[in-house]
Amino acid sequence: MKVLLISPNIESLPDPVFPIGVACIAGALKERGITFRILDLCFVQDFEKALEDELTSYPPDLIGLSIRNLDNVSWPHYVSYVPFYRRVVESVRRYTRAPIFLGGSGFSLMPGKVLEVLGADGGIIGEGERAFTRLVQGIQEAGKWPLEPEKRILSPGPIQDLDALPLPDRSGFDNEAYLMKGGMGNIQTKRGCPFRCIYCTYPLIEGTRMRLRSPSRVCDEIADLLDQGIDNLFVVDSAFNYPPEHAEAVCREMVRRKLPVRWSCYLNPAFVTPRLMELMGEAGCSGVEFGTDAAHPEMLRNLGKGFGMEDVRRASEICRHSGMPFCHSLLLGGPGENLDTARRSLETVRTMEPTAVICMVGIRVFPGTRLARLGEREGIPDPASDLLNPVFYLAPGLEEEILSLVEEFSRDNPTWIFPGLNINMNHDLQRKLRRFGLKGPLWEYMARGRRRLPTGSPRNEG
Repeated sequence: MKVLLISPNIESLPDPVFPIGVACIAGALKERGITFRILDLCFVQDFEKALEDELTSYPPDLIGLSIRNLDNVSWPHYVSYVPFYRRVVESVRRYTRAPIFLGGSGFSLMPGKVLEVLGADGGIIGEGERAFTRLVQGIQEAGKWPLEPEKRILSPGPIQDLDALPLPDRSGFDNEAYLMKGGMGNIQTKRGCPFRCIYCTYPLIEGTRMRLRSPSRVCDEIADLLDQGIDNLFVVDSAFNYPPEHAEAVCREMVRRKLPVRWSCYLNPAFVTPRLMELMGEAGCSGVEFGTDAAHPEMLRNLGKGFGMEDVRRASEICRHSGMPFCHSLLLGGPGENLDTARRSLETVRTMEPTAVICMVGIRVFPGTRLARLGEREGIPDPASDLLNPVFYLAPGLEEEILSLVEEFSRDNPTWIFPGLNINMNHDLQRKLRRFGLKGPLWEYMARGRRRLPTGSPRNEG
């Protein structure tokens, strides 16, 4: 029984992201002694030739195709990745009749529609380490495809004991390319998200019950990454600092082991303390990103953030006092937004003197979220109706005014990145900066009020 795992994600902005989900599946297959290979298309120049070479030299019995993202979630310059995924499936079909099984967060959000559009044979919703290995073993035992048509989408539910899982197997990937071109690797310390942001997909993909990895197991993986030359990481938890005692325990274990790693993460402003920030700095943290979304009390409530402006201000002050670089992420245009609330959010965050800000206009709508239900009442199209044209929420009557506001504001704020408008970050700039060997998120290299770039590097090319 031979398995081929394909990672078709080729997006490079803001950075090429290591496919940790595929590595988790690879680790589970390796633990079970199942023969597999990995084809990562991220740095491949001719994907059709790469598929032909791989499928003819290694004819698989089953193919796992990981769909990480459906689009770049950026408005107004959105890009759907679905046409490329469809071309990958069509190319695979030319060389093999092996079943194609889908997985990944993108598939989990719209499983039926993605399966239909791509023409695959089945898929797994959510965490696939156990379900995919059981599928492989079922094919081995039965000697044929074991699933009836009505059972081709599996939904195994969250895995409760994360420490029982093997470490992700990264040996089949070009780790050096991800480090040099993407600036970092990635790691999880937990899964699940109990928060109630109205647009967020973390609870849909990972569940609302938080499941924690032990600090020792997290550090085992960091040590394994260091052995592979990966010395800069991003923690991909929905919020590293919740629960706070777990975050502190992870940091203490990193300090105890003296792991020479730099890392960054997402934080919830409500759970930032001077003690935690001190521990994070001792453990090698180089910068933090706050999913703030708004800096206006009404908009924080409307977005379901669960924290208030005092939390945001206090977290920013703690970062400034400790010398920790910090970035706020903003989402403009949510329910109840108007030009005044948007302007006040921009100005309020500017007074907090963040190292950088990443600001999106419009909010991508995904099925199953509270924002999707609200959008349905307001006449917004079903987000699963057309994968080629992503659905975004933008408060009625705001489109022209808010774009003008953002473009004017960006002229005086060069450390603010507006991805959907390609302001202060684009593909050319990203590639140029990475050629200087910069590791970690690129926003960390921005100083207050100006870019903190190496001598001879490009200025604002937005």
